[in-house]
Amino acid sequence: MGKVTSVSIQKGGPGKTTVCRNLGEEVSEAGFKVLLIDNDPQGNLTKAIFGDDLPPEIMKATEAVTSGTQKVAPGMSNTYFLYEKDEMPEPHKVTESLYIIGATKHLAEMGTRSVDCVYEFKDKMEVLSEEFDHVFIDCPPVAGTLQTAAHGASDYLLIPTELNEDSIDGVKQQLESALANKKRLNPVLDVLGILVNGKDSHKINIEEYYFETLKKLYGDLIFKSIITYSVKVSEARSFNKTVRHHAPTSVQAEQFVALTKEYLQRVVRGK
Repeated sequence: MGKVTSVSIQKGGPGKTTVCRNLGEEVSEAGFKVLLIDNDPQGNLTKAIFGDDLPPEIMKATEAVTSGTQKVAPGMSNTYFLYEKDEMPEPHKVTESLYIIGATKHLAEMGTRSVDCVYEFKDKMEVLSEEFDHVFIDCPPVAGTLQTAAHGASDYLLIPTELNEDSIDGVKQQLESALANKKRLNPVLDVLGILVNGKDSHKINIEEYYFETLKKLYGDLIFKSIITYSVKVSEARSFNKTVRHHAPTSVQAEQFVALTKEYLQRVVRGK
């Protein structure tokens, strides 16, 4: 059975989608079969791969009989169907070893559903984890049905954070939520690590202060790998590429390769 990792923090901005996409694709290129799941109605992970031109397997146009106008509906490679009873989404093939179940605004409906949809998600993730070596779930930045469902179906939690007060508060809140989900819903959930993302490569006193704060609070939970800030990262996102494919000689490309190795080592230790 494959390992399921939620990339999650209760704050917007620390780069969950960037980490999920780059780490997922690097793991796939290391010889593993990988599934990415976009579990955020904003669909940023989906857009990071396809841009605005989503394949019909994720979002399809339908024509209303009465008005003749086009509407859009989720396709069968849409996370929406992970929550729907008697429906099983079909992962969309991106490369030979990388697949995605994408998201659209339709996923926001799940925030109003009963708790049953959380268990639907969990049951379907058990099936999917039999097909893939590693599954990465890009989570929304707030606690709620979607984040709870992801944590309830995951083996591990990976928390990306920036080095500022708001992000460190987000780490604390995320750990508290994860502990509650572990106690009530998923006893196997473990925190794989906390990843510093977007650190300025120059030594900035305030960032160093927050980095030391993180280390004092969480010790060995902090990944040794650090992703430093670079415009190359946002450029890669704009071109719907990973950092290594966009800028293969960049420091950040090397950092994502190092993160991939450390991730795999931590997963092996966690078995």
